[in-house]
Amino acid sequence: MLDSKQLQSLYEQRNYQQCLEELNLLLLFNTHDTDALLLKGKCLYQVALGEAQSGNEADFTAAASCFEEVLALSPSHEEAMTFAAYIKIFIAQADLPAAIGYCSRLAASADPMTRAGALGYRQEAYYQTGEFDLALKDLELLAELNREIYKDNLPALDQESGDVYFRKGKIHLEKFADHSKALEAFREVLKHGHADFRVYCRIAEVALDNGDYETGGEAAVPAFFTDSTDPGEERLALYHQLEALNGQGIHHPSLVKAMFIGQRIFADAVGADTTELLSFAKQYIKMYPDWFWAWHYAGAALYDAENYEAALPYLTKSLELGGTAIGLQRFIETAWHVNGELPAITKWPADLPMFYYNAGVNFSEFEALLAGTPVAPELLKIRTAFYRAAYDGFYDYFHHNKGKAGFDEGHIFAMCCNNYGIALTAGGAYDQAADVHQLGYSISPFWEQSSSLGTALMHLNRFDEAIAAFDRAISEGREFMEFADYIELKGEILTALSSLGHIEELASLLQRTEEEYNDFIGKYGKDLPEKELFILSERYITVQNARHDLLSNGSTEDAVKAWQEQLVKHPDDNSAWYMLMQNYFQLKDYQQCIACANNYQSIKADAIKPESMLKLHFMRGVSYLQTERYGQAKTDLAKVLNGCDPAEESGRASICDVSMHLAKCCAMQQQWEECKTYAWNAISFYNDNGWKWDEACFATALVYADACMASGEKQAAIGTVDVVLELAPDNKEALTRKKEWKSGGLFSFLKRKQK
Repeated sequence: MLDSKQLQSLYEQRNYQQCLEELNLLLLFNTHDTDALLLKGKCLYQVALGEAQSGNEADFTAAASCFEEVLALSPSHEEAMTFAAYIKIFIAQADLPAAIGYCSRLAASADPMTRAGALGYRQEAYYQTGEFDLALKDLELLAELNREIYKDNLPALDQESGDVYFRKGKIHLEKFADHSKALEAFREVLKHGHADFRVYCRIAEVALDNGDYETGGEAAVPAFFTDSTDPGEERLALYHQLEALNGQGIHHPSLVKAMFIGQRIFADAVGADTTELLSFAKQYIKMYPDWFWAWHYAGAALYDAENYEAALPYLTKSLELGGTAIGLQRFIETAWHVNGELPAITKWPADLPMFYYNAGVNFSEFEALLAGTPVAPELLKIRTAFYRAAYDGFYDYFHHNKGKAGFDEGHIFAMCCNNYGIALTAGGAYDQAADVHQLGYSISPFWEQSSSLGTALMHLNRFDEAIAAFDRAISEGREFMEFADYIELKGEILTALSSLGHIEELASLLQRTEEEYNDFIGKYGKDLPEKELFILSERYITVQNARHDLLSNGSTEDAVKAWQEQLVKHPDDNSAWYMLMQNYFQLKDYQQCIACANNYQSIKADAIKPESMLKLHFMRGVSYLQTERYGQAKTDLAKVLNGCDPAEESGRASICDVSMHLAKCCAMQQQWEECKTYAWNAISFYNDNGWKWDEACFATALVYADACMASGEKQAAIGTVDVVLELAPDNKEALTRKKEWKSGGLFSFLKRKQK
C-alpha cells in the first residue's frame, strides 16, 4: 500500500481514480483513518466536479458521506466541515440548518481565512432560507474581516470586496426594495471594482432609475469598456437609456462621459459617425468649456478621421485642462503630422496604468512608421515613458498597495513589463530591462516575456542565463508560436553558444535546426503566402549569423563554398546572399560581390534595415570602383555618405573612408571640383580628429593634388605634394609628381602636427 505522502502526490497530480483505488484498499484495514477518509472525499468531490463541468450528471453524495464520516470521528475537523457545508449549500441546496451549524462553528476558527469562508457560505444559506437580515449581517461581517485579512494586499481586497458589496446591494434592492441602501452598497462596488461588466450595467440601471446620475455614469463607463465593437443587448440597452435621458435635457457630465465612450467603442451599433461624434462633443464644449473630456473627444473624432489640422487645437486644449494618457499619445502624433516635428511635452496627465499601457501600444505603431528617421531616438524615449508610467502605476497598486488599477489586470501588468523591458533594451538599459522582465514573468508567465528576457541577458553577456530563458520560451510557447518565432529563438541560442565558444554544441544544434527548417519548408513552403515566407527567411537570419560565426573559424574560401551550398538548398534565402556578398568582398572577388548584393536587394527589397543597406551600398560601391564602373560606384557610395552619422566616431570614420573612395571615383571621371571636395573632406577628418596620416590619407592627398593641377591650380597642387613629402619623404608617387611639376610654394594650411 502507498503511504500518505504518495497518496497526496496522486491527488495533486489529479490522478483521482488511482488514488481512490489505493484509498479503498487502505480503508479496508483501517476504517477510522480520518486522513484517508478526507482524501477519499476530496477525490470523489473532484470526480463529481469533473463530470459536472463536462455536462454529465454529477453525484456528490458519496463525497458528502465521506466528509460526514470524518466529522463523526472528529467533530471539529475544519476542512471536512468546509467541504460538507459547501456541498449542502451550493450544490445540493439541502439540509441547510446542518450547513449553517457547520458554518457557525467555522466562523469561530482561529484562522481568519476559514472564518471568511464560513461567513461567505453562511450568508448564502441564510439567503436560501429567506433569512435576509442575517445574510446582510454576515456580509457586513465579511466585509470587515476582508479589510483585516487583505490590509496589505489591495488587489485581493478589491476583488473580495466588490463581490461582497454587490451581493449586499442586491439583497437590499430585491428583498427589501431599499434603493437607498442598495445604491450605498453599489457605490462601494465602484470603489473596489468588479470583473463582470454586467454588474456595472445593473448598477448603472438602478442608479439611473433613481436619478443618481453621478453613480449611473460612473458605472456605465467600465460597463462600456471592451475590445469588441458589438455592445451586446445589455450594453446597448444601457446606452439607449443614457441617450433617452440626454434627449430629455439631462446633461450630467458623468452621463455624457459614458456616452462619449459608448459612441466611440460602439460607433456602428449606436449609429455615431465622425460628424455626429464631433457635433456631440462641441455641444458640451459650449456647455462645459473647462471640462477636458469634451475637448478630448472632439479631438479624438477628428484624429480618427485623420483631420489632424482640425484635431490639434482640441487635443491641445484637452491636455491644458487635464487630459488623458491616450489624449497625450494622439496629441504627439497629431502635432507631428501638422508641424513635422515632435511637440514639447510639458505635462504627463494623471491617468490609470491601463490607459498609459494602451497609449504606449498605440504609440509604438506610430513610432514604427518613422523607424530609421532622425527622430527615432526621441520616439523611443516617449514610448519608454508611456510604458514607465503604466509600470509605475501597476507596481504601486500590486506591490505598494496604493493607487488605482483593476485587480484583474495582473496579466496586463505582465504584458506591460514585457513592452517596457523591450523599450529599455532598445535604449541600452539592459540591467533594468532584465529585472522588469523577470518581475513580469513572476506575475503571469508567457513565452514572449522569456524571449525578451533572453534578449536583455544577451546584451549583458549573461549567455548561460539567456540560453535558459530562450529554452524556456520554446518549451512554454511551442504549441502557440509561429515556426518563424521558433526558428528565431533557436538562432538566439546558437548565437549565445557561439559567444560562449561552445563550438561542438553550436555545430550540432546548427545542424538540427537547419534540418528542422528544411523539413518545414519542404512540407509547407509551397502553401505559405509570400509575406510569411519572407518573415520566415528574416527570422532565419539569426541561424545564418551563427553559421557565419562558425565558418569564421575557417578560411574565407570554405565559407564561400558553404554559403553557395546554402543557396542551392534555398535560392531565395536573403541572409545567405548577404553573407556570400561579404565573403566575396573579403576575397576581392568584386564581380561576384556585386551579383550577390543585387540578389540580396532584389529579394529583400524595401525591408532591408538601414544599417544593412549602408553596408550593401558600401561593399557594392567599392566593388564597382574596383571594376572601373565609376558612375555606379559613385551612386552607391554617395548613399553611404548621406547615411553616416558624424556625431558618432564610427560614423566619422565611415564618412572619411567613403569620401576617399568618392574622390577616386570623381578623379577617374575627371570630375575635378567634386574630387577636390571629397578629398579635402577626407583629409579634414584626419586633421580634425587628430588621426595620424596613413597610406590611405597620403593617396587621397595626391588625388587632391591631381585635381588641383587638372583644374589649373598648379601652386595648390605642388604645395599639397610638398606636404606629403614632408610627412613621408620616400613616397614614390609624390616624388614622381614633384619631379614632373617642379617645386612651388608650401601651403602651410595643409600641414598638421603629427600625434
